[in-house]
Amino acid sequence: MGSRRLIVGIDPGVTVGLAALSLDGNPVFVGSKRGWPLSSLIHKITELGEPAIISSDVSPAPDLLEKISVKLNAVLFVPSISMSAEEKHQVARAYMEQYGLKLENAHEIDALAAAVKAYQHYKGKFEKVEARIKRLGLKVPVDEVKNLVVRGYTVKGAVQLLQKPEKPPVPPLIKRPVSQEARLKNIIRELNERLIREKEKTKRLREANRELHLKIKGLRSEISSLKEKIKAIRSEQTVQIRREREYQRLLDEVKRLRSKVAEYSKQLEEYKRRFNQMQRLRELESRGKLLLLKPIEAFTEKGLRKAFQLYNIKTGDSVILLDPSGGGASTAETLAKRGVKTVVTRGSMSHYALEVFSKYLIPVISSKRLKIEWIEGLPYVSAEDLKRALKEIREAEVTDAYQVIKAIVENHRKG
Repeated sequence: MGSRRLIVGIDPGVTVGLAALSLDGNPVFVGSKRGWPLSSLIHKITELGEPAIISSDVSPAPDLLEKISVKLNAVLFVPSISMSAEEKHQVARAYMEQYGLKLENAHEIDALAAAVKAYQHYKGKFEKVEARIKRLGLKVPVDEVKNLVVRGYTVKGAVQLLQKPEKPPVPPLIKRPVSQEARLKNIIRELNERLIREKEKTKRLREANRELHLKIKGLRSEISSLKEKIKAIRSEQTVQIRREREYQRLLDEVKRLRSKVAEYSKQLEEYKRRFNQMQRLRELESRGKLLLLKPIEAFTEKGLRKAFQLYNIKTGDSVILLDPSGGGASTAETLAKRGVKTVVTRGSMSHYALEVFSKYLIPVISSKRLKIEWIEGLPYVSAEDLKRALKEIREAEVTDAYQVIKAIVENHRKG
């Protein structure tokens, strides 16, 4: 019990990101390493302290995090829904500013965001623990009480265990099943938090628009005032040198201010474009006129697993294969059994894969047939556009079948 208790966020992959926080939420370590072996990674964690929580930024958690949590006898924290890229950057940026951290890459950002997400989840419980121990004047290690509370103990039960004269054994996890209602409440809470963040972002864009409008108005007023000054200076019977110098100075100032107006106008247009795009996206999604094509980068088993984790591909979804070249019958079978509704492909696909999709009555559409729009890094397609393309494919299939039957009939007559 001598070492400090930690919340450890891990971003697995070719390059592994690692972030450790104290149970007070203070950063202890943030770093990353390419090809970090499991044994070396665990050694690094135990060097930093004794983990109470291992945290993931995606749901479900990767297998590596489950192995580490079991090996280190730590609680595995998994968010109700995977953190978005924007949420992770907001969390990491806030910690960087607050603690003067310098993060080297996206893996360190993801690891830090995972650790902070877990801390925010347990923060309320931790504060109650601190308040109760302080109020009752108990002589027990606060972090050890927090560690037991994370494992499922009550504050009272944790204190009683720590006050025993003999050294308590490593406390086991008390697994309490999460009800369907509680899980849905957590998901609803996460979605509400995302909605609040989106509303705050929209509010910030509106405020930025308003401020830019005010700046432009002020600059135009200042330009008008300077023009009046130039006019007045020209009419004055002053010394020629002074008049020319003042005139030139004011012309330079007008040029500078015009440059600022142009700059602010450009920024304003960009804010308007992004704001209108967000409004349009929300409206079209709510009316069912815009459909998300969940992207699969590589048509391989590894690529499918990655896409299933990132985008929660499920029955009724439409997907886009960004690189279908590596796929065969096996990968097509895996995707088909997910229950996808439509497969859009960017490039040619093997006939083995096409046969599997045909067997499952899943239409395969070339991306060239559709007008795909990338919004905030994700591909969307008009529901009408997709419907039209599906209709064209069905009509082509009917025509092909008719030609085959016609050829058979003609051959029969000739025979």
